Amino acid sequence: MIDFSPAQVQLSTMLSLPPDALSDDYMLLPIEQGFNWTEYFANTESGQWYLVAFRSKHAADADEALLTRLDDAASAAARETPGFIFYFIGTPKPTGECLSFCLWDSQFNARAGSARSEHRTAIEQGMSAFEYYTLERHIIRKTPDQLTFTRLA
Repeated sequence: MIDFSPAQVQLSTMLSLPPDALSDDYMLLPIEQGFNWTEYFANTESGQWYLVAFRSKHAADADEALLTRLDDAASAAARETPGFIFYFIGTPKPTGECLSFCLWDSQFNARAGSARSEHRTAIEQGMSAFEYYTLERHIIRKTPDQLTFTRLA
């Protein structure tokens, strides 16, 4: 019999409660302002997580079907990686701006996920479809009193 700790039960609860975007322009906002994070972490008293956000602008001639296939394969591989919590697949604005992100239990496990071949293939085959892209890395900390996002260099 498996005995789940309260933290593991809280994480499984989080899996069923994806964060909701608070604006149609969420991809243009700082990550902590674009989603209902307070509600998302409401059932978790305290903890620390690692978030990787991918901001991009799709080129006008981007092969959206290819990008979707690559993203689907990379996100499926991430889901099989220990420490994976959630992947938010963004929808590009008509002007091309987009934001997607992964939430992990640690930076170590996120790095393991990014080392998977599906992720490498997405990078190799998909990067030319973007006018620009940036990666943001954040530590999210929750205490009983507050929720903080710290952007890493």
